[in-house]
Amino acid sequence: MPDRERLSEVDQDVLDQLTWSPEKARMYSVEQYLRESCWTFGGDLPRMLGITLCMLKAEATAGRRLRSAVRALAGAGFEPVDVVVFRHDRQTIREVWRHHFNIATWDRVEAMDLILPSIDTVCLVLKDTRWAPGRMPAAIRLNSLKGPADPEQRHPDHLRHQLGVVNGLFNFMHCSDEPIDVFREISVLCDDDRRALMRERILADHDALPEVLAAFDTLESRHPAHDFDYELSWERLRTAPGRPGELAARRAAGGEVALTEVMAATHGVPYEHPSRWDLLTVITHLLKEMNLPGVTTSVPNVTADWDGPR
Repeated sequence: MPDRERLSEVDQDVLDQLTWSPEKARMYSVEQYLRESCWTFGGDLPRMLGITLCMLKAEATAGRRLRSAVRALAGAGFEPVDVVVFRHDRQTIREVWRHHFNIATWDRVEAMDLILPSIDTVCLVLKDTRWAPGRMPAAIRLNSLKGPADPEQRHPDHLRHQLGVVNGLFNFMHCSDEPIDVFREISVLCDDDRRALMRERILADHDALPEVLAAFDTLESRHPAHDFDYELSWERLRTAPGRPGELAARRAAGGEVALTEVMAATHGVPYEHPSRWDLLTVITHLLKEMNLPGVTTSVPNVTADWDGPR
């Protein structure tokens, strides 16, 4: 690529190792997130191809899927070398899913804004113990094992199937699509100092499992378990104060309750209130259209291309 066409200092040979897609490489190369991760990890590229991210989202804590997720990952050959615990907000939601949100319906975005900040997310930095130079990158292998968000498209060997995913939104985990997304998402979450620590831990093969389990203990001590049962959630909401209780009483009397009404009611319920996860459960069951028909993501899905010749 001639110098006049370069959009950042990220070398083309680095981009070629991080993604199969020229469109994605060009789009990401101008993002500060990718540039910063290249500053931190660019010299360790061969090692970084064996690293990936798995974010255990808010519902993984509420649904008590944290430990089963780590066991399933370990059984597939992925071990944590670092962990970052953070609370999603409007900005991080939009940045992590920036290149996929163009297909999302308003209802889906609104639901994610309500669900994800309710409890901390646990971001596992995983080493693929089966990776070796020249083999499929860790992110690609994990994605092939994760399974789609849509329950109807999953198979018993998919990780999401093993976790008992409830529906399209309560799917418990988000994994980076390919190496370029690993780089990008690390910098969405981590500043310079935290990335430097992460690099140290990756290069040292740090055993982060004790920290991971301690984080699980803390989260589960703060947040009660939830069953994600749609009918039981409505039944419990009948005793809730204010608007949630009014909506549940109307439904119990045979009336209709719209998704937008439940969302509006949820905005007024604190994260720690017992009714919140009942409301969130109702939302995920009432939400029918996740994606806009006829619209494709702004970056191509190239995961399958890694299986072919380069």
